[in-house]
Order: sequence, then structure tokens, then C-alpha cells
Amino acid sequence: MEALLTADELATYIGLSVQTIYNRHSNGGALPRCITIGRRLRFYPRDVERWLEQMAAHQERPKLAEVQPAVPAKRGRPTKAEQMARRQARFG
Repeated sequence: MEALLTADELATYIGLSVQTIYNRHSNGGALPRCITIGRRLRFYPRDVERWLEQMAAHQERPKLAEVQPAVPAKRGRPTKAEQMARRQARFG
């Protein structure tokens, strides 16, 4: 029987905060398969390794042509035209 990882151990292992682990669990975010013992989360190390491999395989890097240059954020309140454009983009 293999030892299960706690949320603290998983957070340290994959470089996330413990709160992020619990948030992802409650919101259905990306996490390896886990079991709950009482109110505690426990993770199988083999499932964590498999999940990390899947995450690395699905991660794509953008091509240089697709990368947009960084535009500095405009300070102050948005204009009415900017507000309308943002609203149109959100609600169609």
C-alpha cells in the first residue's frame, strides 16, 4: 500500500499554494484524481505523476507570429466607446 499525498505535500510538489488546491477541488479545476477522507484531500502519487505528464503533453506554446506585443495599459476611466466595445465582445 502506497502512502497518499496530502494537499500540503501536493502543493509543494507541483508548486501551487494549498488554497489553490482546495479552490480547484471545489470549483472542478484541473487536479489529479483524489479521494476525501473526512474533510481532507488525499492524492495517489501515481495519479499525480500521470496527471503531470498529461498536463505537459497538452501544453502548447504559441508561435512567434501569434504572440501579440505587450501594449501598456491605459490609465484612467475607459471611454464610452471602449465600454461599449467591451460589452459587445462579452454579450455579442
